[in-house]
Amino acid sequence: MKKVIGLGACVYDTLISCPNYPKEDIKLKADSVCISGGGPVGNSLVIMSKCGVDVGVIGLFADDNAGKYLLDDFNKYNVSTKNSVVVKNTNSFTSYILLSQDTNTRTCVFDRGTVPDDCSLVDYSPLKDADVLHLDGNYLNCAIKACQIAKANNVKTSLDAGGLYKDIDKLLPYIDILIPSAEFAMGITKTTDIVSAMQLLKYTYNPEILVVTDGKNGGYYMKGDDFIHYDSFKVNALDTNGAGDTFHGAFLTAYLDGKSVEDCCKFASATSAYKCKHKGVRTFELNKDIIEIFSTGKLNAKV
Repeated sequence: MKKVIGLGACVYDTLISCPNYPKEDIKLKADSVCISGGGPVGNSLVIMSKCGVDVGVIGLFADDNAGKYLLDDFNKYNVSTKNSVVVKNTNSFTSYILLSQDTNTRTCVFDRGTVPDDCSLVDYSPLKDADVLHLDGNYLNCAIKACQIAKANNVKTSLDAGGLYKDIDKLLPYIDILIPSAEFAMGITKTTDIVSAMQLLKYTYNPEILVVTDGKNGGYYMKGDDFIHYDSFKVNALDTNGAGDTFHGAFLTAYLDGKSVEDCCKFASATSAYKCKHKGVRTFELNKDIIEIFSTGKLNAKV
């Protein structure tokens, strides 16, 4: 079985579903409130685990109640935590996510907590026999060190480039599978269209695989010297939060199955759309067979 190790933001999410975004200085009754594990790498690992990939999380966790919840949640979804390290007297990365039902969008307010970006505390040993290291740009010093170890052991590196974090450009030269959002791609290259951004990213960092995601518009992937558009799957979205995380987990699942970049994008796009038909990222039933059926339209993929 192929193995993926993740290192990045593992977040204690409070999801607040509301009929609409409230105006300032008012009270609004929520439709529902729930707690969930979250974060780009964390969610991607859960998606991969459900699709049959051997996955584990490394890095540092707080010793507060939220940190315990996150580790227990990973174990519930068969994401190995045996090489994770708990740091005493620290607070977890937390977020409050407001989900608007009338616009199918989400707004996030977060606190990064006090877990340190300290390479000396991380157990990197699982990278020696992994197939892919998956990152999201958080804990940058630890991420760069992980990439250096991965490269020394012929492990492919993957980056969910969603946030323009400080010094993120220092990580990009190490990345084999680069999948930024359109916002990230254009922001870091200071361009105004996706194709121009991809051209510059390829020229500057030369990743083996380059894909840009653009939400409901689908996205682009690079094939040779060509930039090819792929479509999204249109659904009546119930919850879009975590759709990008899902895309990355599904893309790596298909990649490890030996699929072409085009087919990886199709599978990832379908999985992301299927996720949007459910509340949350982790609790709904998912496997590769479900997505294969969904992508043919037999589970009402198109509306």
